[in-house]
Amino acid sequence: MANIDLIMKLAGVGILVTVTYSVLERLDRKEWGQLVALAGIAIGFLMVLREVSQLFQTVRTLFNL
Repeated sequence: MANIDLIMKLAGVGILVTVTYSVLERLDRKEWGQLVALAGIAIGFLMVLREVSQLFQTVRTLFNL
């Protein structure tokens, strides 16, 4: 069930970033739009990184490493 939550959170961040980028681009603020896109990528990366960290912890526990 947690995987579906992660996918939904990533989709929500993606939609929010896309809408914000589009609005800023129409307002001729392309630099701010690029910063928002970069921040969205960083947030998504951190969300996935947390899950990968939990995966490695589970593998360590499973194999008694």
